[in-house]
Amino acid sequence: MRPGEIVLEEATRSFKVTHERSQTLKELAVSFGRRSRRPTEVHALRGVDLRVEPGEAVGIVGRNGAGKTSLLRCLAGIVPLDSGRADTGGRTVSLLELGAGFGQDFTGRENIWLNGALYGFDREEIEERIDRIVEFSELGEFIDVPVKAYSTGMFLRLGFAIVAHLDADVLLIDEILAVGDESFQRKCLARISEQMERGATLVLVSHDPAAIERVCDRVVVLDAGQKAFDGGVAEGLLHYHRMLGTESGGSQSLRPSAGGALTIAELEVKDDEGRVRHMFRPGEVLRADLVVAGPAERAVLALEVRGERGELLFRTDATIGAVEDTLEASFEIPRLALLGGDYDLSAGVGDQDPPFGGQLDRVARFSVAHVATGEGVADLRGTWTVAGRTEAVS
Repeated sequence: MRPGEIVLEEATRSFKVTHERSQTLKELAVSFGRRSRRPTEVHALRGVDLRVEPGEAVGIVGRNGAGKTSLLRCLAGIVPLDSGRADTGGRTVSLLELGAGFGQDFTGRENIWLNGALYGFDREEIEERIDRIVEFSELGEFIDVPVKAYSTGMFLRLGFAIVAHLDADVLLIDEILAVGDESFQRKCLARISEQMERGATLVLVSHDPAAIERVCDRVVVLDAGQKAFDGGVAEGLLHYHRMLGTESGGSQSLRPSAGGALTIAELEVKDDEGRVRHMFRPGEVLRADLVVAGPAERAVLALEVRGERGELLFRTDATIGAVEDTLEASFEIPRLALLGGDYDLSAGVGDQDPPFGGQLDRVARFSVAHVATGEGVADLRGTWTVAGRTEAVS
């Protein structure tokens, strides 16, 4: 196998799934001695043939359950095939699951050393890359915090930063990039492009057409464990959307602009010193800087903060008046009253009336570090008074 070459021949993989519902004590007693339900066999891959040349970038798309992740796991050597062949040439690095291979009690820095060693890098090779990995991750002081306190977004940043700097011959990346905010996704895709310019081979699983179009020159569509299409990017994405019955869905925004030419041209999350940040502690200053593109006689801005499941946590709007070309605005939160997790900051602008919900056309994601003294979403930590003694909970 040449470095960077990938070969799948008649790759077949199935899993046995047992569907068991919880039973009462009476049902267990009555059914004692009877055979349990036979497991159902699920075919993840059905005789898939695929050959990728060194330096090629291939996007894998398909419905949920089509076999995309199983294909990457077989290529990475995590899951064996039932039959057929799955080989990669040279050093293969994969990013398939958040936190995979991380020691939860180790700091981010210690996990860089651990992951580097797991991929076969010696001490000198890791030492040469560690500063670049830390800088790329944008974790700042959190790099020396145990990763068990990390949010989903922080895991993503550290995991991708490690994978992106190990100079592999083959990169296997799953849908995991969808977790990051827009600016970090752009940064990741730019780094992937740099790796490919050095000759690395990429296999990228993603539901994001923009990511596929930007870095891939070939698309493979999987359907029910079989290869349904293998060819150019534009044709492949069109085939996929036709299969889903959404031919134009790949190029439509889920959050369309509220007012024609009136849009949010830029949205950045910053700290009190004006630095672009994505990681915060509860109680810190958070500032949203926006650029509004007009024209409009009476523009109205709206800002929302939503949780990991999309629930609305906060909303505000303000009339900013006439916009001729572009206008800069900012909204400052003097004390971020949120506990650990990942959050979406959404912004939109309307002419005369404030936009709502799906009309907000810009989204930036930020993360808040977990704390040991509070759980939930809202940071309402205060003081406990017990038998005349007052103790601050911080």
